[in-house]
Parts: sequence; C-alpha cells; structure tokens
Amino acid sequence: MPIIVNVDDVRIQRGDGWTQIIVADAGVIGVPAMTTCRWVFEAEARGPQQQQGDTDQLLYVIRGSGLAVVNGQEMPLTAECVLWVERGEQYQFVAGPAGLEILQGFAPGA
Repeated sequence: MPIIVNVDDVRIQRGDGWTQIIVADAGVIGVPAMTTCRWVFEAEARGPQQQQGDTDQLLYVIRGSGLAVVNGQEMPLTAECVLWVERGEQYQFVAGPAGLEILQGFAPGA
C-alpha cells in the first residue's frame, strides 16, 4: 500500500549548525521501513559523529560541498555525488563555505 509522508509527519533534530529531517522510518511510517533523512548543514558546520548500524547506506549530496570523514579518512563531497557507507563504519560530515545538504537512505537491519 502506498504511503505519503507530509511535512507535518516528519521528525526534526537540530544540532550546532545542522538539522536532520527524518523523512521516513518505522516511527514516521508506522511499519518497518527504509530510513530516509535529509541533512542540512550551515556553512562550515560539523555534523555529529555517527556509526552505521547493521546495513550499508547510500548518501546523495543534493547541494553544496564539504567533507565526509569516514573511519578517519577525509573524502570530498560535491553536489550530486554519492557516498556509500558500509555497516559499522564511523562517519561525520563537515560542510564547506556554501553549506551542505545530503539525502541519506538505508534499510532496517536483518
């Protein structure tokens, strides 16, 4: 059955210079679902340190630029690039001077 998530249904978390908009997950959809988040970083902001869980994830850079620091390795991010993070990897995003916006998606663990 198709499900539409409206802006009033999303959950938002904020940090120092970043916003995570949880567009879809089991809490938003009401059933086990792929987790989809939109991350918005202000210029030069650092996101939280994170560790990927049981599944791989795909991250798509919508706009802006910056760095992904994955297991201590810095990787440049530019608009429309894709970053693949494997299970268990630690990562953090650092926005460039124009900010950074990322779409994140991963399926629930088995």
